[in-house]
Amino acid sequence: MPLLSGTRLGPYEILAPLGAGGMGEVYRARDTRLGRDVALKILPESISRDADRLHRFQQEARTIAALDHPNILAIHDIGEEKGSPFIVSELLEGESLRAELESGALSQRKAAEYAIQIAHGLSAAHDKDIIHRDLKPENIFITRDGRVKVLDFGLAKFTANRSSNEAGSARTATTLATEAGVVLGTAGYMAPEQVRGTEVDSRTDIFAFGATLYEMLSGQRAFRRDTAAETMTAILKEDPPEIMQLAPVAPGMERIIRRCLEKQPEQRFQSAKDLAFALEALSGATTRTGASTAMVSSHTPGWRRWTAIAAAAVLGFAAGGFLLWYLRPDPRPAAAFKQVSFDNGTIFRARIAPDGKTIAYSARLNGGAIDTYVIRQDYPGSVAAGLHGAALLSISKDGQLAVLTHPKFFAHRVWSGTLATAPMNGGAPREILENVFEADWAPNGSDLAVIDHSTPQSWRLEYPIGRILLQDPGWLSDLRLSPDGEHVAMFRHPNPPDDRGDVLVVDKSGQVHVVSSGWESLAGLAWSPSGKELWFSATESGEDYCIRAVTLSGLQRVVYCGTAPTRILDVTPSGTSLVAGEHNTFGMILVEHGSTAPRDISWLGAVFPRLARDGNGILFTDVSSVAGNNYTVYLRKNDGSAPVLISSGMGVDLSPDGKWALTVDVKDTNLTVVPVGPGEARVLRWDGIQTRWARWFPDAHHILLYADQSGQPRTFVTDAGGSAPTPVPVQNFVTEEAGVAADGDTTFDQRNGEWVLLSLKDGSTKPVAAIRPDETPISWAEDSRHAFVEVPDSLNTSVSIYKVELNSGRRELWQVIRPSLTNFNIAVEKAAITPDGHWMVYAYRFNAGQLYRSTNLR
Repeated sequence: MPLLSGTRLGPYEILAPLGAGGMGEVYRARDTRLGRDVALKILPESISRDADRLHRFQQEARTIAALDHPNILAIHDIGEEKGSPFIVSELLEGESLRAELESGALSQRKAAEYAIQIAHGLSAAHDKDIIHRDLKPENIFITRDGRVKVLDFGLAKFTANRSSNEAGSARTATTLATEAGVVLGTAGYMAPEQVRGTEVDSRTDIFAFGATLYEMLSGQRAFRRDTAAETMTAILKEDPPEIMQLAPVAPGMERIIRRCLEKQPEQRFQSAKDLAFALEALSGATTRTGASTAMVSSHTPGWRRWTAIAAAAVLGFAAGGFLLWYLRPDPRPAAAFKQVSFDNGTIFRARIAPDGKTIAYSARLNGGAIDTYVIRQDYPGSVAAGLHGAALLSISKDGQLAVLTHPKFFAHRVWSGTLATAPMNGGAPREILENVFEADWAPNGSDLAVIDHSTPQSWRLEYPIGRILLQDPGWLSDLRLSPDGEHVAMFRHPNPPDDRGDVLVVDKSGQVHVVSSGWESLAGLAWSPSGKELWFSATESGEDYCIRAVTLSGLQRVVYCGTAPTRILDVTPSGTSLVAGEHNTFGMILVEHGSTAPRDISWLGAVFPRLARDGNGILFTDVSSVAGNNYTVYLRKNDGSAPVLISSGMGVDLSPDGKWALTVDVKDTNLTVVPVGPGEARVLRWDGIQTRWARWFPDAHHILLYADQSGQPRTFVTDAGGSAPTPVPVQNFVTEEAGVAADGDTTFDQRNGEWVLLSLKDGSTKPVAAIRPDETPISWAEDSRHAFVEVPDSLNTSVSIYKVELNSGRRELWQVIRPSLTNFNIAVEKAAITPDGHWMVYAYRFNAGQLYRSTNLR
């Protein structure tokens, strides 16, 4: 008969029944000594007279009491009142894992969070030589604050890994220790050795963990059959259905489940501690190890409310058990790398030749221009491939090279030029197509996929050459064809030359699939050895690249993440990988006209500097890992004082009066007018318009806006108040570098590769013969007749600035900008200059890298 409210068992006062299970009845009770509510579990009289059942009850109390761990239910007391033995435990608030699974499978994030905690609880039990033997969702409890508790050790037993004295006490505490042929456990979660009634150990719990994990992710039981006998037969002889057919599970998870469910114990993971470590390494998560779960307050109103909550809690307690979880791929040796290049330089592209031994790569080595080099097994030094400055793109199955002749630096590690082919063993390149940025050979060795930028308004994917599969206003990079030739993978960067973006896969019909998105930096792409995943290097902040993997269905995992940025370059079907280990440093220099003493004003990852009209304010963007994936914008005075953080996003311009900055949020593409001093920032939004860039007009009120409208690039005029943008009478973007002249109407644009002056009012143009196509106007002078033009050297390590009279073509060498560092890995970014030419500022990037080979990236 159930106990009535008010009944006393020692110092405990029964408040209400909560539930019942095969091992006892559970009540909410009040500990009158400590003034707290507890869960009290007793055996009915009919069972307490059964010595065998009574001993199991006592065993549970002693077993759990020996496990002091935040993920195991805490036992407060054990006692007996009028022949009724009882256990007192903490009172939990929440529900069992089984109850949570009633709503369907868990998300991978939630399952991982629970699993790490459960793994640590199980590890604590195994460390005390205790195995559970009844691991299943009913025996896992989830508190309302997300803490996992392992319950009911009614079937637990000690293993024999103890001293003789301990073993004796263990046997006393576990009279129910399984004899040969005796089956204890729950059908569907028992390991094969349990089904057979043979010896069990901690690996038995690992099998049950695999079955529970399978159910957590798929929502279906791994070995469910119509009868218990059929279920146990399936455990002995069959594998569960492939989980990836039931749920979008990452490949690493699938391998973990498969290994946990191995029929032979020696083929499973050998300890719960290894599982917990592997799970944390894979998920990047940390376990919850704080204080124990808060108990329900005695002052909480509503008996029905707390009775229902506590009933769900203790039903799990009465059912009981452990759960182990694992997400990581099969344990394997840490990735090992062998250095294969040794020259100082910046590496751009590298491929492994069809023989699997030879490496070809493009780089700038030892202070020289970009070229292609070869490393052979019989001679480990880098030898020029004889292509006279051509840059490698790809190698065919027959050893034919695809290269860029006359390469011109674009941004980051990307060059453009004329596509050509050349035999790997030597010979002059045969040119095929101009304005190419990327190319990759098809598996048949004859077709090529290419990315070109033949029009300023869009980038184009062709496969094979001449068949357009995709046109996009965003910059497309890192082109790779799948091993079967049916899919083209690449990166799309919405706001060139920023390298944030998405991973795309395009099939031969032109269907585009975004398989991974939202990365702050992307660089390096290859198909995995199996061809079922894409391996790519990416980071959520800064340029500390990790190698990641994604399937065509979007399941992601981490392949390798080290202390230095690691860029994947190539992978062979046999499993050999080629990576570049890199180091990047940013700098920023302020130059006064005619001065030979430039000032280093570097700050973190400073890029895109802009100058106030008087030169006293320097706006720049920090793209380091500290800034996060939306970047941060700073303002710095030219007196060397500390930078002042003024906004998130990307800083694009300072107003002529120096009072306002324009910033673009790189996530939601809003334009913001930010006060340099006191004042309120104004976010400018327009439906259907996504801002890319902006420049102030000379009146410090109007704004020239570069944006996408319904996916098409357009140029608009708006103002600081956010009035509706008015389209400029040109079809697409105009060039944003120099902004608007002092007359408030004229800007620069490029038409058919030639520079022109463009009227913003009527769209008329006038050729500018004074500026060559390979030069860039970076600022108007104080009048509308002169402009400052930058000309980088062939290595992009220095920039010459000229003041050009646009009508006559007369030019004056104004300043040569060259970092004082003599290292050849320096790349100078575009400079900014005040209208009077007195102050100049530029950012630079230092890059150093080497090639490494690995045979055990998985």
